[in-house]
Amino acid sequence: MVTKKLTKKQEKFVDLMVYQDWNQTKCAHLAGYENPGVAATRLLSDQQYAHVQEKVRQLKAVQRTKNEITYEGIAKKLGEIRDVALADGSYGPAVTAEIARAKLAGLMVDRKELKIHKIDNMSREQLEVRLQELVRDNQIVIEGEVEVVKEDMVEDVVGDVIEDVGEDADLEEDMEEDVEETNLLEVSDSSEQ
Repeated sequence: MVTKKLTKKQEKFVDLMVYQDWNQTKCAHLAGYENPGVAATRLLSDQQYAHVQEKVRQLKAVQRTKNEITYEGIAKKLGEIRDVALADGSYGPAVTAEIARAKLAGLMVDRKELKIHKIDNMSREQLEVRLQELVRDNQIVIEGEVEVVKEDMVEDVVGDVIEDVGEDADLEEDMEEDVEETNLLEVSDSSEQ
């Protein structure tokens, strides 16, 4: 079987994949591919590019051997760390080492859930549904009617309030005059007696 030679772009992609800590899309972008997401996926999974995939595997194997990073080596080292920690009575580090071994074996997986609800990304219908859920879940009681006030209505409302305040002031003056008249009547009644 004749193996294909790597093109310059493919060589650069392979080097970036093996020696850099970047994702496949960024490696394809830096290698010069126009559509890096598609190119990276094809290079790493399409049978047509088996020679690229094989080169990546070979170079990664060399890197692992060079750095002595193997599953067995890491598991053994973590086991030794656990044993030393237990012998010293350091249970925290022993547990941490054992958890790391379990994760290495794939028996434990960190699972994180991100829930991002942004109002900006929601439609009016979604917002209304979410508000109804919040009202129901939190037993919020909303009384009265909601009235949408437009800018031109604000002036009318402010004018009405000012008129009401003016009328109240006039009413107050009238009441004060009535009180004064009553006091005068009481004074005159008492002087007549």
